[in-house]
Formats: sequence, structure tokens, C-alpha cells
Amino acid sequence: MKTVYFTDRSGVEQSALQSLLAFEEKENISRIAVFPDIHYCSERSIPVGVAFHTTSVFYPLVTGKDMGCGVAYLRIPRQDLLLPFDKAKHYRAFEREVHGMTNEGLGGGNHFLSLEMSPDYLYVIVHTGSRNLGIYMYQENCRLLSEHNPGNDWLPIELATPNYIHEYQRVLDYAASRRKEFVYKTYDFLQRNRYVAAGTPVFADSCHNLLEFKANGVIHRKGSTQLLPDREVVIPLSMSRGSLIVKPNRWDTQIEQALWSCAHGAGRKYSRTDTLKFWHSLKKADKDAYRNRFSELLNRQGDFDSSILQEFDFAYKDTAALLATHPYLIHCDETQPIVTVKFTGI
Repeated sequence: MKTVYFTDRSGVEQSALQSLLAFEEKENISRIAVFPDIHYCSERSIPVGVAFHTTSVFYPLVTGKDMGCGVAYLRIPRQDLLLPFDKAKHYRAFEREVHGMTNEGLGGGNHFLSLEMSPDYLYVIVHTGSRNLGIYMYQENCRLLSEHNPGNDWLPIELATPNYIHEYQRVLDYAASRRKEFVYKTYDFLQRNRYVAAGTPVFADSCHNLLEFKANGVIHRKGSTQLLPDREVVIPLSMSRGSLIVKPNRWDTQIEQALWSCAHGAGRKYSRTDTLKFWHSLKKADKDAYRNRFSELLNRQGDFDSSILQEFDFAYKDTAALLATHPYLIHCDETQPIVTVKFTGI
């Protein structure tokens, strides 16, 4: 079977399913894996939340301009914590600090930096990508298509020269280095404000927007997380629910069908429009509970911007549903959010 669904196919939105079925018709694609967070993408023909494999060609534009996008964590043992984070005292200072951590910012959309807690650890979690360097590589890919295969969206594998792969890897490395810079500068902020003691936190990084060039072909991941043996990855569940920490079970045969990939998020239960409708249907007491819990995210009118509401827990599928579709994943940890910073760049 060319396409393997790691989700309920009947639950895939029609626009995403139609573009996926059209992509299946391409003869140069050998295998496709579909994950629960699949959703329609207007930029390119294949939806987000998919991984696929090719041998004789590669599709350089499927990851868009933000190639290298991923999620990293810095895990701090609970015994290193000195105080709980005081949002009333330090949120605005923390937000300003995040704004200045790099000269390109986190980026918009669903990019974020958060502090999240599990029973044993404090996590600094960041979701961001390659920013301007990714735009440069995207433009280079457009040039190659224009020169070598005008009117098409694929290139022959021969054009993935050692120099090309080296340049592509430079973009991925840059994105990873940005994530590392964000979490360690956050760790420094927490130390300076005496929330954590000096210690040896653990760093882990993963990417969900990349082309992986291998000896037997190319794995394209568009919003699907790359898995590596014995390496933990973060799957953000929602801004108000936290994150899932998992790693692959290398002995499960389904991991090959999944192209050593998994979901990069819980997957939406409601579209962005329906999420706003759901919010407006809530009782005042339920809305106030969110306002009290996430007061730092309120706008000047005392409410949440629509972009914030679209990332709350009620918009997404639950953890049990996600894990049920990924039998090859090992559940390592799960977090609850403490504080989140968003929208620190264009």
C-alpha cells in the first residue's frame, strides 16, 4: 500500500484529503505516511502532517520557506528549582528577554517559547525555524526549478549534489542552533532571577520540516517529526495543555511504515473558524477560568486575540487519541504549561 494512515482517514478534512489523493497519483513517490495533525496547506499541493519517500527525484519546495523548523527542550530536574515562576512579577520581563534573544525572533503563527512542568522536571520548550536563511534556500530551490524543470515541482535526484546537500544542511543546522540559543538564554534568565540553581540540564532537539537525503532516496517531512533511535522528541499538544515527550520504539515494525516520523502536534479537533465559534459558545465562567489561568496573554481589552484562542486545548485532539495512532512511540513524559511567549517576529 502506497499510503499508510496513522490516523482515522474518515476524520481527515476534505480539502486536505483531496490534495493528498492528488499527490498519491505522482508516480515518482514510493510511499506516504499520514499523521493525525494533517491539515490543508494552500502554499503547496501536499498537506501539512505528512511524510513521503522518493528515490529518483526530490520535491524541494514542499517544506515552504521555514525549512528546519522544529521543537527543542531543555530539561531541568525538579531538585534544581528554587521558586515557582511568578507571572505577575516576571512575565513582561521574560517576554522582553525572549524578544531580544536573537535578531530574527521566534516567528509568528504557532511558534512559541514556553516553560512547562512535569512531575519530575521543568522544561524550557521552543518551536521555531530557520527564518531568513530558510527564505534564502527556498529562493535557491525556486531558481533550480526554473532552470532545470520549469513548470514542475520536482528535481531529478542528480541535482542533490554534495554542495547542494551541504548548503541545505547548513540551513537545518542554523535552525537547530537558534533553538539551542533560545532555551539556554532562557535558562540564564531563570538563573539570574533565582528560579533555578546552576546544574546540568539536558538538551534535546527535533525537526519536523525537512528533506532527509539518504542512500536509498529522500524522505520529505512536511509537518512530521523526524525520529532517531533512542532520541526523545517533543510533540506540542496545545498552548493550554502542554507537551508530550516521546521516543521511538526501534523494534516496532510500524516505524518503517511511518518513515521514522510521527505527528508534530496533537492535530486539530476544530478548524480555526470552528474553534472561535466554540469559544463564543462557552459560558462566562468557563471563559473566565481561561482568562484567570492565562492572564498574561490577555490583550488591552481584557480578552484573548483570536490567534491565541486558536491554540487552546479545546481546539485539539487529546493525548490518548494521539498515542493510539502511534503504537511505535514510547511515552516518556507529559507537561503542563506555566507560561508561554508567542509572536516575537514577523
